[in-house]
Amino acid sequence: MMMKVALTSSPCRANRQSAFTLVELLVGVSILTLLLVSVFGTMTMGLSITQMSRENLRATEIMLDKMEGVRLYSWTQVNDSTFLQSSFTNWFFETNNIGTSTATGNGIQYTGTVSVDVSPFTNSYSPNIRSVTVTVNWVSSGIARSRSMATLVSQPGMQNYVFNN
Repeated sequence: MMMKVALTSSPCRANRQSAFTLVELLVGVSILTLLLVSVFGTMTMGLSITQMSRENLRATEIMLDKMEGVRLYSWTQVNDSTFLQSSFTNWFFETNNIGTSTATGNGIQYTGTVSVDVSPFTNSYSPNIRSVTVTVNWVSSGIARSRSMATLVSQPGMQNYVFNN
């Protein structure tokens, strides 16, 4: 007769195999921490890029608003320094007196200048051309930012077709 012997593991050995060691746990937690820091860093960077894009877009809107006004001014108005406001203030969110010099608002404050200079050309028609530059400055996250837009205005320009001067 043959005797059958069943092999069983000792309870102590089974418990050691089912648990993680301290080194494995530390490596796992380190990888998880690195992953979470990367995800939150990416989200933070994405939000700051979005905010910067919004600020740039608002600066472009302000400059375009000033340029659209200049486009319709008469030649006399373009050359009159008392008519064309040389400096202005605007806000990210305008709330009161929108479009006037007394506009107030919330958010980032934009300050700007409008300069009218003589033509950069030396042609015979250059006295009939002015260079208009709009510059907008603002401070965002402690960093000074600036954008500008320039165009040329001529004496027989579009304003003659609109207003019939």
